[in-house]
Amino acid sequence: MRKIINASIIAVIFFVILNFIYCNLNEEVFNYEVNFIFSIPHLFTLKSVPLPLGFILILAFSLGVIFLAALQALPALFRTGAMKARDKKIKMLEKELEEARLHGDQDTLNGPPVDSLPPVNE
Repeated sequence: MRKIINASIIAVIFFVILNFIYCNLNEEVFNYEVNFIFSIPHLFTLKSVPLPLGFILILAFSLGVIFLAALQALPALFRTGAMKARDKKIKMLEKELEEARLHGDQDTLNGPPVDSLPPVNE
């Protein structure tokens, strides 16, 4: 629960920062077109279509929130699997204990085994 609260606080802080940036910059800045270029010399060059800076900021914020939520959820999923395995092991051990108790009750009716008698001190 604490992780979810921390993630929510971080998301709100980033939202406030993004909102501050959006409110204090003009339309010229957000309509500035950005091209992403990836080049490996003598092999190939990749170039993106021109994207507005405002779209890139919103996309980055949205993807960050999604990845933050995913990173917070992954440990919970693994914990659920571990808890199921632990519960299965507990049930198996409880069954063995119950069988041992039933087997032990039958032995006490016949008397204690000779090996379990205390040694005689002379």
